[in-house]
This record gives sequence, C-alpha cells and structure tokens, in this order.
Amino acid sequence: MQHPVTPADPQLPIAEALQLAVSKKADLVGFERDQKRLVAHRDDLSKMNAMGLSSLPLECIAVPESSPLLHGERTRLNQSEDYSRRLTAYFPVYFVAALYELQSLMQRFSVKAFVIGGITRDLLLFKEKRLTVKDVDMTVEGDALAFAAFLTENSRNFTVEEQFPEFGTAKVRYKDSLMFDFASTRQEIYPHCGALPVVVNRGVPLVNDIIRRDFTVNALAFSIHELGHVLDYANGFQDIQTRHLRVLHPVSFFEDPSRILRAMKFCARFDFELGEETALLLENFLEYGGQCYKGGGERIKQELKGFLAAAESQCKSQWIRFFIEKECYRLLNMETAYRPGAETIERLSGVCAILPEIESALSNYVDKDFLFDVYLCFLCADMPEDEFQKTTQRLGLTRHEREFAEHFRRLKPHVVERFGTLHDFSSAAEIYDLFHGIPFVTLGACLVELGFSNPKHMRTVLEAFLKYKRKWEKLRLELDGNDLINLGIPKGKQIGKLLDQLLHAKLAGQVPDRLDEIQYVQNQLGFEAETQSAESSPTGEQPPC
Repeated sequence: MQHPVTPADPQLPIAEALQLAVSKKADLVGFERDQKRLVAHRDDLSKMNAMGLSSLPLECIAVPESSPLLHGERTRLNQSEDYSRRLTAYFPVYFVAALYELQSLMQRFSVKAFVIGGITRDLLLFKEKRLTVKDVDMTVEGDALAFAAFLTENSRNFTVEEQFPEFGTAKVRYKDSLMFDFASTRQEIYPHCGALPVVVNRGVPLVNDIIRRDFTVNALAFSIHELGHVLDYANGFQDIQTRHLRVLHPVSFFEDPSRILRAMKFCARFDFELGEETALLLENFLEYGGQCYKGGGERIKQELKGFLAAAESQCKSQWIRFFIEKECYRLLNMETAYRPGAETIERLSGVCAILPEIESALSNYVDKDFLFDVYLCFLCADMPEDEFQKTTQRLGLTRHEREFAEHFRRLKPHVVERFGTLHDFSSAAEIYDLFHGIPFVTLGACLVELGFSNPKHMRTVLEAFLKYKRKWEKLRLELDGNDLINLGIPKGKQIGKLLDQLLHAKLAGQVPDRLDEIQYVQNQLGFEAETQSAESSPTGEQPPC
C-alpha cells in the first residue's frame, strides 16, 4: 500500500523532495499540473540523489499517479504463458534440443535459468512464424560461471568460448549452431548519469534482475527449468499486445540516456508507440539532462546506428521526424546550440522514401553501415562548422566517417549543378571525372539529394555511377610519374597534366597497354615541341620538317 501523496512544488529540488518524503513517512511526493496529479516515488528520488542529481527538480522523474511504473506495481508477476507444447512451431529444432539438454543439466546442478530479452519478446510478437535463433541471452539465478563450467564438464555439446570473471559472464557454444551468453541475475547501481553500471549483488531472484532492464517488452523471461513457461513481471504481455513501449522505472533515462535512441529503434522496427509516462520522462530528460550529461560516446553512437540503420519504412520516417522535432539529436552533444530548420527536418524524414531504391541498386557495394552513414551525412549537413566539429568529436566518429560527412557538407549546395550535365551519352572520361574522388557514402547521400528535386535524373546518375563502378573505378595506368621523368619530362605540373591526358586516352580505349602509353606520351611531347617551336617562329609559321 502506497503512503499518501505529499503536495509539493514541481521545481522542488530532488534532495528536498526526498527529505520531505522521509520526514512525512510518505512513499510518494507529488504535485498538480495540467489538471493531472504527477508523483515521484521515494526510491526513485533516492536513486537520483545517489547519482549526484539532487539539484534537479522533482518534475524530471514525475509520472501520472496511476502509472504502473511506481514501485509495488512494477515488480509483481502479472502473467505467465505456457509454450511448452509448441516449441518446435516457434523455434528451430536444434534450439529446442539445446533447451531440453539445458533443462536436464540445470536440474542436476539445482539452478534456475531463463532466456531473456529479444528472443522471448519476438516469440510473442511473431507467433505466426518460426524464429531464427543464433545468439541467446541467458540469465541464471546463481553463479553463471560455475554453471557454464558444469555444462562443459557434463556435456560434449557445450563448450565455453570465453569467460569474464569480473562481470560474472561466459560465452558458451552449443555444437556449431548456437552461442549462449550466460550471466548471473544481478542488481546494479549507476554512479552518475550515463555511467556504466556497477554490479552490487549477483545471483539475486529473477524479479530483482528484471527491474534493471530497459523496457517491459524486453523484461519477459522464458523459463528453462519449467521449459516453455514465459514469465511477465512488468506487464510486458499487454504492452506487446497494445504495441506500447514503456521503461521499467522513472529514472531509466537518467541512468542510461542511450535508451532514448533504443526506444525509437524499437518503435521504428516494430511499429510501437511510446507509453504516456515514457514519452513524458523522455521529454523531461531532454529538458534537464544537459545539467548532468554531455552526450555522445560509444553507446550513443551504437544506438543511433541501430535506429538509423533499421529497415526503411513510413514508420521509421515518422520516428526520424520525432527524433528531430523533439531535439533527441542533442543526445549526440547536449551542449549544442544547433536547431535544424524546417528544410533539414523534411530532408531527414524524407530520406526513407528515396534511399531504398538507391540501396537496392547499389546492393553489390553497400555494407551494413550504409544506411546509418547516409543519414549521418544529412544529420550533419547543415550544422555550423564549430557545431559539426564538436558533435563529431563528442560522438567519436572515425576518420572515415568524418571525411565522407565533411565531403557531403561541401557538395550538398552544389549537387544539382555538379550532376546536372550528366546524360545518357556522357563519355567515359566525363563519367570518370564526375565520380572519381567522391567517397562512396557521400555519393549515396548526393543521389538522395538529387532524388528530392529530380527522381528521373537521379536514376540517370545512378546508372552512370554503376557503370563507373563496374568498368572504370579500378582503372589504372601502366605508367606513373617516375616513368614520365625517365622519358625526359621535368618535374612539375606538366607530369600531372600528361597523366590526366593519358588516363582520358585509356578511358577512350586509345592506349590499351604500356607501349601504347609510352607512344602516346612521346607523341604528346612531340606535339608540344612543335607547338612551342611554331609559337617562337617570327612569322608564326610551322618550321620545316
């Protein structure tokens, strides 16, 4: 039973709100806003205080009074479902065989274990199809390392690949078909906003492990010891049915801000909506998080990549618009003063409609990061230079990522002008000069930019680029600058000029081998000598042969 709500000011600092709750022996501290009662739980106030966030206002972690995120509502078993008779309908046979063997070994070891996370979520999401299973997250109520060792000692099918004693985790391979990641159930604390968590207790009951996870739909547990039973401590079943995404407690985004990007990734991928209180907590973090969090870093980059690399869809386009309009891009750099204009918002949200055709046409050349890389180009394209440098540094972009983003920043205002002269009958030399030296990702972004103004011409440019990739990108001369010096050409600009002429001749099929290249150079030298002699003649006439 919750103690009565103590009325307070929404701007009351968390430290004072916590002190008020303790002095009044109240579980909740709340206030009225927009005809709603919003409350914060004493335990959540304690978490914020422990992370050094005591000066932030009460409202930054307040949720509606009826929210299931409040303590007492979020750690009880809501429901369980039994899939034991339908395992082979949902999972590959090799995975089911591994589960039965695990169950037998667990009974001998007297331990309980669960499949946790994406597999269990997808089981409920996609009941109409059999899932592909390669990597499995397992949580063990006990010592995961000891159980992993027991597996390998008592079964020829399980092999420990790696162990991480400092984290209490192990990677275990089942035959050649599966990789299990074993971890002990645990409780964690976050030293400060955005920090890596610190484990304070291992081998705890599953219910205490559930609360540390990101979203209710990822907190479902598939039992191994009671094989096929799915346990729901956080209302994940209902959230899957209604396609809502909810965090498990109000401090979630302050603990790990990258969860905001992860939320948009899941919403875009599964066509989910944010729960009311989760949307409120997201906006509150973006309003107050800059006081304790600088943004950027590896986790933000990885979650941004996961979000932007999701399959293109209308749903993804809507969440990209949300990402910009709600200023979630500030997670890359919470100190940024940059605010994208309407055109940038339209460009970013409209990429989804154009990029699939380009990605499909370039399928032989793109890698797994292509979608993210193209979006990164557009995300950075209109930033002022100083903001671009700060953001890319904070995000930790590689040199390659900075190079193609910078190249697109320079090209974007001139894309139509640069590619506008290309037509179906352009020569090999014209096509080569147009595309040579442009990073592949930059060209992908340029094609998208062309698609906004002239889709038909975008396809012409795309076909020309494919021809360039197939026929001319790797074209190389037999001669180099040293060879030209050996032929008697002095060092200087003339060497570069002759190499360009020679390359164009090769593109035109005029110099198929090294001897032809040498002859071409000698002919050019002879022509230039005749020209210079004619220009030096007093009458301007050609000298006699």
